[in-house]
Amino acid sequence: NGTHWLSGADAVADHKLPANCHQGFGRIDMLATLPNPAASHLVLEFFDNWEDAGSHFTGTGQRLRFQFSSAAGPIRICLAYTDPPGRAVQNNINLFVQHTQSQQKWFGNENVQFGHSRPDAKNNVEVMRLDSAPAGDYWIQLTAANLLRTHPGQDVALVVTGPLTTPLSKV
Repeated sequence: NGTHWLSGADAVADHKLPANCHQGFGRIDMLATLPNPAASHLVLEFFDNWEDAGSHFTGTGQRLRFQFSSAAGPIRICLAYTDPPGRAVQNNINLFVQHTQSQQKWFGNENVQFGHSRPDAKNNVEVMRLDSAPAGDYWIQLTAANLLRTHPGQDVALVVTGPLTTPLSKV
């Protein structure tokens, strides 16, 4: 969730937006990852349900919803889950975000190479970055777009960082 985009010729050879095949989302940047006194604007909130089997996805179409409020500034949201072994992604969980006041919407990995401007069905990590996010209220929705293997259930982890003014809460 807290990476720094590299700009060298080899790093962006065939795709100039995060993520690409050369560097993924970039190099790890701990100052953009963990809150600290030097960067007091950065608040970190997370949800991880791996120990709560009752909240795991067990069927296609299920959703988890969250909300938070933020001051204006950069917001980063990352969804990650451990996909069961298989030839390709077995379970597809998608990340959607909406700014309540403007009704603007985004989805995870919007700029991924070969993504074709639709929700990402190929990766078990989805990132949404708003470098200049407007202040206001946000909704996050995680949707089980396709679950091929659900025993014992699909857990997820979600992290949100930015100038948050309310905690991340499940609704």
